[in-house]
Amino acid sequence: MLNYYLGLNIRNAKKEKIQKRFLYLGLIFNIGLLIYFKYFNFFYEGFVQLLNIFGGSSSYNTLTILIPLGISFFTFQTLGYLIDVYNEEIEPSNNILEFSVFVSYFPKILSGPIERASKMMPQLQEKRNLSYNIFVDGLRQILWGLFAKIVIAENCAVIVDPIFNNYENEAGVTLLIGALFYAVQLYADFSGYSNMAIGISKLFGIQLMRNFSTPFFSTNISDYWRKWHISLTTWMMDFVFTPLSFSLRSYKKKGLVISIVSTFILVGFWHGPNWTFIVYGLFHGLYFIPLVYSGKMNTSQVLSKGRNFPTLKELISMAALFLLIALTDVFFRSDNIIGAFEYIINIFKINNTISYNSEIISSGQLIKTTGILVFFFIIEWINKNKTHDFQIDSYNKYLRWSLYYLIFVLIINFSKSSQNFIYLKF
Repeated sequence: MLNYYLGLNIRNAKKEKIQKRFLYLGLIFNIGLLIYFKYFNFFYEGFVQLLNIFGGSSSYNTLTILIPLGISFFTFQTLGYLIDVYNEEIEPSNNILEFSVFVSYFPKILSGPIERASKMMPQLQEKRNLSYNIFVDGLRQILWGLFAKIVIAENCAVIVDPIFNNYENEAGVTLLIGALFYAVQLYADFSGYSNMAIGISKLFGIQLMRNFSTPFFSTNISDYWRKWHISLTTWMMDFVFTPLSFSLRSYKKKGLVISIVSTFILVGFWHGPNWTFIVYGLFHGLYFIPLVYSGKMNTSQVLSKGRNFPTLKELISMAALFLLIALTDVFFRSDNIIGAFEYIINIFKINNTISYNSEIISSGQLIKTTGILVFFFIIEWINKNKTHDFQIDSYNKYLRWSLYYLIFVLIINFSKSSQNFIYLKF
C-alpha cells in the first residue's frame, strides 16, 4: 500500500525536491524492512562480537524472526518500480489491484523472476486472450522445469549431500565430484523453478522474463552472468553498477573494477546473511578483472555458430569456466568460510590418502545421474538459441511426443522425494 501511494506521489509532486523525498522514503522503507527481517541478526552478532574484542559481554541472544515469503524478490521489484517512476521511465499504477498483482503474483513470489514494472504492468492492464500455441508452450516449459527439479536436482542432491556433510573424510576426487554435481544441482533446482513459474504464467497469458539461458554453455564469466539469474543480474546492473560506474568514471578501469566488485559483493549478500555469500560474490567480481583490462567484458560469443558442435577451444573454455563456477559454488553450499576453504584445499591435496566414498562413486547412482544429465544438457544444447530450454514446437509431431513420453518415464522412475527449492531461503 505504501509503495503504491509513494509511486503516485512521486509522479504528482511538482518539485523534484519533493519527488526525491518520496523516493528516499520508499528506499528507506523497503531496504529497512529487508535489513530487519533478513539481516538484523547478522549485523547484531557482528556488533556484539566487535564489542567483545574491546571487553564487552560475551553472552547475547538473537531475535527469532519469521521472514516474509519471497521478501528478497518482491522488495527488489518494488524498489525498481519506485526508481523507474522517479526516472519517468514508467507511469505509476493508479489501480491498487493491478499493483498488488504485480508485487505478489503467485507463480514468481517464492523465487522470482524479479520482474520490471515496464514489462509486466502493461500485461495486467490489457485484456489477455488465450492462445493455443502459448498455452501448449507453457505446458512444455512446466514439464521441463518439473523434470529439472525432481529428477536432475534431486538426483544430484543424493550425491552431493553425503559428500558435503562429510567432506573432512573424503578423497579429493570425491570432493571434486561433489562440487561439480552441486553446481548442476543449483542450476537445475533454480532454473526448474523459473521455468515452471514462467510456464504457469503463460497459461494465464502473462509473459515473465527469462531467468536462465543455458549459462553453462558460456565461455567467460561476463557471458555467464548474462545468462544466470538474469532478472537479478539486470536489476543490479541497472540500479547499482550503472550509477556506481558513472560516479567513478574518472578512475577509468580502476573505477570500473571497483563498481563490478562492489556490485557482485551485493549480489552475494542479497542471497543471505552469511559471510560465505559475500565471499561468493567477491570472487565472482574479481573474475571480471582480466576481462576489464583486456577490453572483453562486453563481448558475447555465439557458440558453434553455423555448426552443431563446439570447437575444441570453445569446449575447453566452457569446461574451465564450469570448473571455476563449481569451485566457487562451494562457498554457496558451505555453512561457513573456513569449511568452504577446507573443502577446496582438500580437493587439491597431493597426499590426500583418504579413501573415496565407495557408496557414492561405485554405486549405480553416479552412473544413472550422469546418464540423465547427458540427456538434459543435449536438449539444452539443441535449444540454446531459442526462447527457452524446451522450445520444441518446430520438431515433428512424433519426435515431440517421444520426448514427452521419455520425460514422463524419467520422472516416474527416477524422481526423488522433493526437498525445498534451494532459493526459497533467499
